[in-house]
Amino acid sequence: MKKLLLILVVSVLALSLMPVAAQDSPFAGQKVVVVTQEGSAIGGPAEKYGAEWAAKTGATVEVQRFAFGDLYPKIITALQTGTGEFDVMIYASAWMGDIAGGGYVLPVPDAVKEAIDWNDVLPLYRERIADWGGTTYAVPFDGDSHMMYYRKDLVNPNSMYAAEFQEKYGFALDEPQTWSQYKAMAEFFQGREVDTAGVTAPIYGVAEALRKNAQSYWFLMSRTGGYAKVPGDPFFFFDENMTPLVNTPGWVQGLQDWIDIYNCCAAPDMINFDVVNVRALFPAGQTVFGLDWGDVGPITVDPNSSVVQGLAGFGVLPGAERYWDRATSAWVDAEGGVNKAPFIAFGGWVISVAADSDVADAAFDYVTYLSGKDLAGVLATTGGTGVNPLRQSQFDNLDLWINAGFDEESAKDYLAAVLDTINDPNNIVDLRIPGASEYFNALDQGIAKAITGELDPQAALDEVAAAWDAITERLGRDSQLQRYKESLGIE
Repeated sequence: MKKLLLILVVSVLALSLMPVAAQDSPFAGQKVVVVTQEGSAIGGPAEKYGAEWAAKTGATVEVQRFAFGDLYPKIITALQTGTGEFDVMIYASAWMGDIAGGGYVLPVPDAVKEAIDWNDVLPLYRERIADWGGTTYAVPFDGDSHMMYYRKDLVNPNSMYAAEFQEKYGFALDEPQTWSQYKAMAEFFQGREVDTAGVTAPIYGVAEALRKNAQSYWFLMSRTGGYAKVPGDPFFFFDENMTPLVNTPGWVQGLQDWIDIYNCCAAPDMINFDVVNVRALFPAGQTVFGLDWGDVGPITVDPNSSVVQGLAGFGVLPGAERYWDRATSAWVDAEGGVNKAPFIAFGGWVISVAADSDVADAAFDYVTYLSGKDLAGVLATTGGTGVNPLRQSQFDNLDLWINAGFDEESAKDYLAAVLDTINDPNNIVDLRIPGASEYFNALDQGIAKAITGELDPQAALDEVAAAWDAITERLGRDSQLQRYKESLGIE
């Protein structure tokens, strides 16, 4: 009996002396393979905080990163061929039609939702973006929509340039409300010498992502919204019969506008820009305007990356003075002088666990760690992470942004621009149906042909419309229409 008691005491003592990590290693020996895009944006946090999670749980994490243009093919090929090579996918929500709709990912457990404070995530992202067919298949990782950045020290009615601008163009030099105002201001400042942080140098009008096989198609959609999105009409990409709207006059006007501003007011070599260039040039004080997701905001207050601290203004995308009414086949003057249709571009990066993962519990634990409330606040306020605000608490807590380097005025301005975009009743949610990547690729080809002058805008978009029709026919017109309506919330 004494011998048995001694054995028990020794055993308990041995357990008490085990390393803490060994006791708290629920996933020891398990490997979670994550796939996402390369670079500091999104891929950086996935790797950095994945390593933290691994240290806490005893698991190992392997993050495979690919260029954005290669990411969709890598993911969908692995899923369709059943290789089982990825456990966690961090991907564009626009691809959910193929990924969640294809049955390739697991529903998000209620325990995960509870752990990350699900109700704190804005309804747009938790109810529309993360959902497919009435089931939650993804956890939103960031809240994406396009917005406008501008030099508020230059573009304001009290600027030293205001009187000259007013005399030349006939309206006030202030935050532009329409694309025509935006172009006029870009044209006015193009090549003009201005003071930025005590240095006088020429400045360019705009920095926008125009490069083929990058993000150009999303920015065309942003430029097209005001001209092509009819207030109260949910259809933007296709009509009620799945007929493409991409070559209608509103879309053509948006593309023509982009060609015009590229020819008159762009930063050098803008045809080769993706958002990385925009995120470098605008904070460096080289352009008056920039279009991007919310990423530029935190970069503008980073002293290591920006010379425009406190000089940046943030606004909802400009709109148009008139829009094309597809029902009457006529241009309509916008009520109040401007039709705004801000674009919920991309819809945000989302995270899903593969249905064929053999470490699903560990994978969901990794997802929980990466998308938790506290870490979301850190990532949204840190430049270069690729994570934008998506939680109500991030809009309610002004100190979160001030502590990150924003002054109070800039923080309120930035958050208002993001929230006004998300809440606009005429906003456009990105295309989220099977084949979305194919549709986008066809549009990308058309934009490139128009920008380089190979085709005029109408001819280029006619080609895109034909390509879209062919994709729809191959995937099944009736099923595609059903999925499209579902994505719009139409029964």
